[in-house]
Amino acid sequence: MIQRKFFTLEPDEEFLGVIRPSLWSLTPRILAALVLIVFPFVFWSSLLYLGVFFGGFLGALSFMIGTTQLRDTRRSYLENGMYITSRRAIDVHSKRKSFHVTELSWSVVEKIVAMRKGLSSMIGYGHVCIRGADEDGFSLIVGPVWKPDAVVSALPKVQ
Repeated sequence: MIQRKFFTLEPDEEFLGVIRPSLWSLTPRILAALVLIVFPFVFWSSLLYLGVFFGGFLGALSFMIGTTQLRDTRRSYLENGMYITSRRAIDVHSKRKSFHVTELSWSVVEKIVAMRKGLSSMIGYGHVCIRGADEDGFSLIVGPVWKPDAVVSALPKVQ
């Protein structure tokens, strides 16, 4: 297991794909952001009843928070995930301006499994776990993923 701030491909390494959590897991955050964006337009007359300055301030604040939250949700969906290359699996977690990158070489991978629990397994969602056979027993987990068995069946071909 190696942890870095960012990752680059090695000269003889090939990028194969990205496993991202399902977009459905971000639905509550997206809906909350949309409510905050739409709120000032729907309740504009009620906000003006509070006063032009105070109501306008609340409306602008709601709109700014909603757009910021929607932008951050989009960015986290596009940047976070497990990047699969010909030599390693790279797990990327990004916050606003920082990245946390953890990588696991295919040479130390012991097993790749699909984990399904509860209600999400009934509708086809689960997690993909890549277990390392190194001294730490490190694992990379990504999810919830739609049809985790299909992802698992594609990954061993990389090894």
